[in-house]
Amino acid sequence: MFSSLIENAFRQAQENGDLDNLPGAGKPIAESSLTSDPFAHVYAESGTMTPLGEMQRKIEAAKQRLAGATDPEAKRKIQAEISELEMRKAVEMETWKRYG
Repeated sequence: MFSSLIENAFRQAQENGDLDNLPGAGKPIAESSLTSDPFAHVYAESGTMTPLGEMQRKIEAAKQRLAGATDPEAKRKIQAEISELEMRKAVEMETWKRYG
């Protein structure tokens, strides 16, 4: 059932012309862009990040803020934010390993 929904949506997008003139159409995917994340090249070509990449970017930004923080309360809040982001990333990675 799920695959037929996807096939119908894909066919409808083709008929509507939604897939015409996409960047990189007809070109092979560069070997260097093939990673364990099968959609990483799609995100890279569109100029966006994978959800895990975006989460890692947020972690790095929070770590930079932590390095510059001087107020103990602000440091605790940033550390809590980093812990939450790292936990969410670990859960996402585990989910991907199990069900991806």
